[in-house]
Amino acid sequence: MKNLKNILFSVIAITVFLSCEEDVTNDVTLNSIERLVIEGGIERNSNSTFQAIRLTKTLPFLTNTPNQGVLDAVVTVSDGVTTWNFTHSGNGNYSNNNLLPEIGKTYTITIIWNNETYVGSDTLNQVPLFDNFYYELEEETLFTDEGFFIKFDSTDPIGVENYYYYRVFKNNVYTIVPDPGNNQTLIVSDEFFDGQQRIGVNPNEEVSFKIGDLAKAQQLGISKRYYQFLFELFTQTGNQGISFVGNPPPASIRSNIINITNPKNRILGYFYAVDIEEDSVVIQ
Repeated sequence: MKNLKNILFSVIAITVFLSCEEDVTNDVTLNSIERLVIEGGIERNSNSTFQAIRLTKTLPFLTNTPNQGVLDAVVTVSDGVTTWNFTHSGNGNYSNNNLLPEIGKTYTITIIWNNETYVGSDTLNQVPLFDNFYYELEEETLFTDEGFFIKFDSTDPIGVENYYYYRVFKNNVYTIVPDPGNNQTLIVSDEFFDGQQRIGVNPNEEVSFKIGDLAKAQQLGISKRYYQFLFELFTQTGNQGISFVGNPPPASIRSNIINITNPKNRILGYFYAVDIEEDSVVIQ
């Protein structure tokens, strides 16, 4: 009987604790520093010379409006020999139509904004081609719904340290689901399959397709440093807000771009150089 009373008291105490919540959003004032944010990089894909980068500004923590585009930055990219100017086309989007990336070259971005200069670089690593690209119908499981999933076969180059990043598009829309496993499935090192052919690689097991959908997948060859950045990014964005599973403490992930004018005013995001192999199929 005593144990029963203790249990009832604990339940009542927990209920009272959970019910004593108050929205204090309007009473909280946080100091915020306006920082530069970069999205994009150099992509080698089907001999395209079009390259795009987006620059935005951070917002206060409790703000619900979209990030504002940076309209007055000066953006250039260089491979050490040639320098390309990126032109602003609206809403923080900067582009160049004459840059054809080359394997093995290191590309350096320079951004001048608010009288400060930001510099960062990444190296373009070659990605292997698809040996086969197809889709399969899979039945419902405890973790996935029934549907069609795209897959591919690909042979990893022997004796070369490779890192991969997978993107999946459903009807030409890039699709990604926050999931704790993204840092293990969407990015991968060839540490355990160097020089081997991989069969039936599912680039994103969270994305299924139905008959009539256009399914597209990309395999990106990325640098080790970009792999490490994405690992941290997916770790922080894949927790789905479930605190009891051990979420990591939120923190800004260090960029590969540094502010050479004022190192304390760090930029957010990553400037990458990637090689892309892609294919698509209509589910029938």
